[in-house]
Amino acid sequence: MAELMLSPPLRIKPHGSDTIRDITTLKDASEILIDWPHASRGPFYQAAREQVEAALESKAGAAQAQEAFAALCNHAGVLVR
Repeated sequence: MAELMLSPPLRIKPHGSDTIRDITTLKDASEILIDWPHASRGPFYQAAREQVEAALESKAGAAQAQEAFAALCNHAGVLVR
């Protein structure tokens, strides 16, 4: 699986953390999604998860996956501007 870079990288403050994390690849995004709180897994989460996994399997574009992941992070209030 190739490293699919995010352009530009996203900065997030994951749930329950005081640390800012730079998300530079879709693999990083996938890891964040795996650890996403179960109580917060609504439609934005589902869309991001599907898009990121599809892009990692070369079944969808990386730009759409990044957009869905960024929308989830923004909706959840973890995106750092």
